[in-house]
This record gives sequence, structure tokens and C-alpha cells, in this order.
Amino acid sequence: MNYGPLLRATRLFRGMTQGEMGEALGLDRSVVTKMEKGTVGLLFDRGLRWFEITQTQKVIELLSAGVEISVIISSLSTLIGGFIKWI
Repeated sequence: MNYGPLLRATRLFRGMTQGEMGEALGLDRSVVTKMEKGTVGLLFDRGLRWFEITQTQKVIELLSAGVEISVIISSLSTLIGGFIKWI
């Protein structure tokens, strides 16, 4: 499963740049870019930390409940008042 678009949506929802997210995670911005593109696998603990940093822990509950990633992204996109480009 590609979580990249969801990671990007939650980062944008929080108004963070890739550089800021990388700094918060202790990673280079290029790694954040690769995570959002789905070219680098998402480690469980890194995913939990991502949602913690973006204050979107409810996403984990929604995924656990079987809500489709596209539905979550659509909801986040509506909340920030714009369209989030799908990767």
C-alpha cells in the first residue's frame, strides 16, 4: 500500500514544508520526498511519529477501521481548502 499521498496530505494539512518535516523526523528532506512519492518504505515507528508531528493521529484510527486512503485525503484536502495533487 502506498501511503505517500496520505503523508503529503497530512504534512500540508499541518502547513509544514518537507524540510521542516525532515528536521522534525531527524531525516534529510530528500528522504521525506521519497517517502511521499512511495519510493522509500514507511517504517511503522516513522509513520506513527509522522502522524504525531502533524497532529493527525486520528488517521491511524481511520486506517485501522478500514477507511480508504483516498477518502482520508479528500477530507484533509477539503479542510485545507484546496486540491492535493495525487502522486
